Amino acid sequence: MKVTLKDIAKETGYSISTISRVLSNVGKISTKAREEILQAAQRLNYPTSRIAGYEIRKKHLNVALVTDFHEGEFYASYYYGIEKAAAAANVRLSLLNVADPRRNIKKFMTDLIADKYYDCAIIFISEMLRKDYEELLEVMPDNFPVVSNALIENSIISTITFDGYSGGHQAARLFYKYGYRRVGIVKGPARKAESRFRYNGFNDYIDSKPDMDLVWEFQGDFEFNSGVQSFHDMVESGTEPEAVFVCNDLMATAFVDTAIVNNMVVPDDIGVLGYDDLPMCRHNNPTISSVRTDFQQLGHATIQALKNRFSDNGQQHGILSLIPVSISERESISSNKIIA
Repeated sequence: MKVTLKDIAKETGYSISTISRVLSNVGKISTKAREEILQAAQRLNYPTSRIAGYEIRKKHLNVALVTDFHEGEFYASYYYGIEKAAAAANVRLSLLNVADPRRNIKKFMTDLIADKYYDCAIIFISEMLRKDYEELLEVMPDNFPVVSNALIENSIISTITFDGYSGGHQAARLFYKYGYRRVGIVKGPARKAESRFRYNGFNDYIDSKPDMDLVWEFQGDFEFNSGVQSFHDMVESGTEPEAVFVCNDLMATAFVDTAIVNNMVVPDDIGVLGYDDLPMCRHNNPTISSVRTDFQQLGHATIQALKNRFSDNGQQHGILSLIPVSISERESISSNKIIA
């Protein structure tokens, strides 16, 4: 027997006009009414091909990538990598920007979930603290999986990001391998956990080597001008490190450019290593060695984690997963100092 709108109306108590708007996905309908009508339509075996948007939802996972998007090559590279992974996984990815996220993220996510279009979300907002996530969880339903790509200590939602500690450790190990014994570091913002992880990995390796010293540090902020300022601070300090680990590529590029303008030769006078291995490293002169972070690999792991969460009823778990990093060696580091 053919199921009609009249049958759904009898089942739910809603008018035929309301049911028609829900099944056609037009007009403003309350979340409660929409869910009750769609559930009734499925129970009565109403043809799914006649429900607007139904097939799209079944064929594709709609993922919201929520971030406070900034100008620059890092965010472009991050989004490009996640999008490539999404395309390979047959996932529809939408980039959504939230202004002043620490103030607005709770309402933003509440409205996003209420729209009923997105199935899950990736959050990449490095400024958010643990208390921000705690407040966010107050409005997050269990059937809406969320994964963060930004690191916080003591994660309370699933977090997938790069192994910053290993990146810093590898940087110091490479310096030691190439004979650099007096080294320096340009740190990222102290409020960001990722910055602290990179510094800790770098410093821990140095502490394990009696003949290696961290002779100079500069508190940077991941911005270009910070890289310029760090070079001048190093010169004024008189510490003369043989190599410097600069904790992101934008600051590293600024550091190298400023060194050259001030008649210093890279890497003969000083070695430089960046972090993230963005395209700018390959286009600089000299080319810049950098800790490589594979954004597409990050995307694959993140999307797979979201899919796995559906089989776990989407419940939020504070599991931290770290994506391995490696080093891309280029002209800004010299192997001529290797000690026999």
